[in-house]
Amino acid sequence: MARRLPVLIDARGSRQANASHRLASAAPSDIRLRNRTAVMRALYPYDSHSRAELAKLTGMSKVSTSDVVAELLDDGLLVEGAYKTPHGPGKPSQLLRFNASSGAIVSIDLSDVTRLRGVVVDLSDKVMHRAEIALPHGDRLEPTEVIGLCQRLLDMCDVRVIGIAIATPGTVNDEGLILEAPNLGWVDMDLADGLHALIDCPVVVTNDADAAVFAEGYFGGGVSDMILVQIADGVGAGLLIDGNVVRGKGFTAGEIGHVVMSDGVRPCVCGKTGCLETIVSSPVLDAAVEERPDDAERIIARAGEELGRALAMSVALTNITHVVFSGPSRLVNRTMVEAAQSTIDLLTKSRFLDEVHVELSTIGEDAAMLGAAGMVLRRVLAVL
Repeated sequence: MARRLPVLIDARGSRQANASHRLASAAPSDIRLRNRTAVMRALYPYDSHSRAELAKLTGMSKVSTSDVVAELLDDGLLVEGAYKTPHGPGKPSQLLRFNASSGAIVSIDLSDVTRLRGVVVDLSDKVMHRAEIALPHGDRLEPTEVIGLCQRLLDMCDVRVIGIAIATPGTVNDEGLILEAPNLGWVDMDLADGLHALIDCPVVVTNDADAAVFAEGYFGGGVSDMILVQIADGVGAGLLIDGNVVRGKGFTAGEIGHVVMSDGVRPCVCGKTGCLETIVSSPVLDAAVEERPDDAERIIARAGEELGRALAMSVALTNITHVVFSGPSRLVNRTMVEAAQSTIDLLTKSRFLDEVHVELSTIGEDAAMLGAAGMVLRRVLAVL
């Protein structure tokens, strides 16, 4: 049975914890939390420093630094390593590093209605185990399928689990309630409640495009301002500004898939016709390529042009110059990217706007799972 790592930040999320760090007159518990976080961030994920170096990096006293280090060593979050020989006189100092193998996160992606995919990652977001299950064809995903896959992944864990992460299409509020996920047949789905029954740890449920853009920013290209388009059974976008995911007042920022782009006749699950996801989603493109395999290149290029049209106004409005496409490699490829790039350039390029770069995700189809796991790391350990 997987062990639980003590939560280091209030389970309601990192926003409240981060705000407490900024208070000038913080309570002792806030100071302790801030000090723990500062030490872990100085080492995360692969840096090594001595206690004296950590004191300088964090601005803490040597005594406070030693106390915090001792506590983190006891928790297993830090480990001691080799000794560092000083350049001048003095004793060698022992180096410390973050212990990424001390815990695990279970993360599941719900964006593919034909299968559920899940991973177990360590505390540096490195994949340790994978599992997936095929889904029966239907209009509704059963929560029991998600819970069953989560249990399989938990059984693979031989270290303490610090959280469960779910990346889902649709609209998700701050409490993790899935307000609506048309492609899954869900309305007001409290998936976290069933997952809490498996293990007592924080559960993060987030939109898949939001998770993917978070992953791309922190584990991919390292760009703090970008738009990521997630192409799956639907089409969604994630917006990252200054390293933070923009979700919108009603948690629907990035729902570009349900913007009408044509006078087409194909109905959308939202009730309209001609929506972007009726033109460029994975099922639509796969069906078109299967019907006309000789035209595959042109079909994918046309999808890229439609995406470029959909993104042009957002690019001009935000002046974001980094756009990333994520999705199955059979469809989301250089042909799609180049067509989107040409369309955005055609519609927006001027002396008033910076040049826009459209790229493929550096992470690939794991982006949503890794991003959701990263959100657990931010919530529980505050290292991101």
